[in-house]
Parts: sequence; C-alpha cells; structure tokens
Amino acid sequence: MGEGDWPQLRFSFNERKAAAAAALLIDREGGSMDYMRLAKLLYLAERESLKRLARPLIGDTYYALDQGPIPSRVLDLCKYTSSGPWAGQIERTGLWAVRLRKPPELGPLSNAEIAVLDDVFKAFRDMDQWALSTMTHAFPEWRDPHGSRIEILPAEILAAIGKTPEEARDILEDAAHDARVDAAFGR
Repeated sequence: MGEGDWPQLRFSFNERKAAAAAALLIDREGGSMDYMRLAKLLYLAERESLKRLARPLIGDTYYALDQGPIPSRVLDLCKYTSSGPWAGQIERTGLWAVRLRKPPELGPLSNAEIAVLDDVFKAFRDMDQWALSTMTHAFPEWRDPHGSRIEILPAEILAAIGKTPEEARDILEDAAHDARVDAAFGR
C-alpha cells in the first residue's frame, strides 16, 4: 500500500459480528426494534468502538442519508431477505421493524465490544430513531445528501472522533490486516 492510499481504505464488513451486535441491541430493547433505530445505534457503537478500542466493531460501508449516517450493509440486511448469519438471528417484521428469531449468539463479540454496545444502548435508550437522526446530523462526518447518499469514508469518521492522521492510518491498516487474516481462516 502506498503512503497516500490509506485515507481511501474501507473496513471489511463482518456479518457474524454485525448479527451478534444487532441481536444484543434488539434483545436489550425487548426482542424487537425499529430498524432505523437499530442502524443508528450500530453506527454510534461503531464510532465508540473506534474511539475506545481503535478498531471497528462490525466494519461496513457508511453513508450519509437525509436521516443521518448509517452502516449501509446493516440497513440492507434489515430491509431485505438474506440467508447468512444475520438471517439466522434476526428477521424483518412489518414495514419498519426487526425482531430476534432466537436468543442472541454473542460468540463473535469480545467482552470489550459487548461493553461498547451496552454503553451505547444505555446512553441512547430513551431516543427514538428520529431523535437519533437529528442528533447525528451534528456529526462532522455527515453532509446533507439532499435526497441522495454520500459515502462516509472511515478516515472521515476517525478524524471526526479526534484520531490523528497517524492513529487513523494505523487503525485502517490494522483493520485491513485483520480482514485478510479473517478471510484466510474463513471467519
């Protein structure tokens, strides 16, 4: 990788961890949740994981939508039928909600990641998806897409949460290395 390539790096999506993280949050909510609220909470948890743990929780491709920033693969899994790890734990119910199919399988998550998710849930438990949307409009990485969508690069999120360019480069390079290891071992 060249010196100027790191700002364009993206995190690799980990559906097993995304399903476990989503299942934990849905469980904390009582077994079902509005899927936009879930996407917002997972975005907030991703930012918090990057702050605290210097690594992504789920990885994803992030977009600024009119309703604020979201992890796009998570939103797609909430909206459309899938057959992977997500579908084994979570199903869509009705027009805007998802629910647990069975108790959460938290095996892919570390104790530190579970703590991040629990803290995010506790901090925002009283905010619905619209309040979360309004709040996330204030994030430096969000830009108004005016009815479209704008990709938010991980380097932009890292800068917004106060990581130096050197810290951001290290986090992105470590995440790329971890994704290669996971791919080699089929995780």
